[in-house]
Amino acid sequence: MLVVYENNDFLIADKPHEVPTVPLKSQDMEGTLLGMVAARYPDILCVRGINPWEYGTVHRLDTATAGLVIFARTQEAYEYLCSIQRRHLMEKTYTACVEPSDRLKGFEKPDADTFEIISHFRSYGPKSKEVRAVQDIRRADSPVLYRTKVKDLGDNIMECTITRGFRHQIRVHLAWAGIPIVGDPLYGKQYGQKGTLELDCRRISFPLEDGNHFTFTKPSGRISS
Repeated sequence: MLVVYENNDFLIADKPHEVPTVPLKSQDMEGTLLGMVAARYPDILCVRGINPWEYGTVHRLDTATAGLVIFARTQEAYEYLCSIQRRHLMEKTYTACVEPSDRLKGFEKPDADTFEIISHFRSYGPKSKEVRAVQDIRRADSPVLYRTKVKDLGDNIMECTITRGFRHQIRVHLAWAGIPIVGDPLYGKQYGQKGTLELDCRRISFPLEDGNHFTFTKPSGRISS
């Protein structure tokens, strides 16, 4: 069951690994999460998204990443959800299984379990397939600073929370810190080898228009595959 929550305004789907969230600049939705969800909830195709081929998709996940994705069912809900994202009011929390490491490169922990990774980003490599974290704004694609809050849950499991996301942000930030995600073919220790990326968006939280706060969390357990 892909859709794990629904109301009259939006629904939340649980995307499997290796399924694209949306088509790539095309109306062909076959094999995408959008297409799978729209087959049962066609009202999301009546929403005009920022990109016309994305319809009511409020945010996306990397193809390799699993987890929660929001789809708006009305134009009003879409505009509201996008507005709170722009104001950094939507928190997305991921669970990542990382490669064991004896040290955390360049980052001091404010307490025993948490730390924050902050950087600019720039595209890298042939066809800008990869991303690099940079501290020099002159080398960045934009002047925006991106933050990943990390909590060490033990047993090489990290909980990562973001409110503003750049492509591959958590993957790059954890690799930059010396703890790449297990199964990451771009930034992990097994560079270029295919495997399941152990990264899963497990919780989404944001304010509602009526003043209440909405939070949805996937059931606890090991990262989905």
